[in-house]
Amino acid sequence: MRIERATSSYNQRRYSKPWIAKVNFNKNPNGDFSWGDWIGDHYNGSDGLLVIDANPGDIIATGQKDFRQPKNSAPDWWIIAPNGQLIYIEEGKSGAYKAAMEVAHDA
Repeated sequence: MRIERATSSYNQRRYSKPWIAKVNFNKNPNGDFSWGDWIGDHYNGSDGLLVIDANPGDIIATGQKDFRQPKNSAPDWWIIAPNGQLIYIEEGKSGAYKAAMEVAHDA
C-alpha cells in the first residue's frame, strides 16, 4: 500500500529535505532502512509529500536533519495499522524495535 505524509515548508539553509524510510529490524537490531521519496522543492523549502510503499505491521521512520542542532534531529517512528493509518511510537527507536519483534512473533 502507498503511504503518504504531508510535510510543511521549512528553511532549507537550516534543515535538510524531509525523509521517510521503511525500517526492517529482522537481521539488524539497528534497522535496515529502505528509503522512500520526498516530493517537493528543496531549493525553496516548500511543503511537500513523503511517499513510500509499505504494508500493515511495517515500521516507518520520518525525519529531517537540523544542521544547527544535530542532536535534535532524531526521527519519528510509526507502525502501520491494518487500516493503513500511521500510529506514532512514543518510545522512539527502542519502541519501534519492540513493535517490529511483536509483529514478527505474531506472523
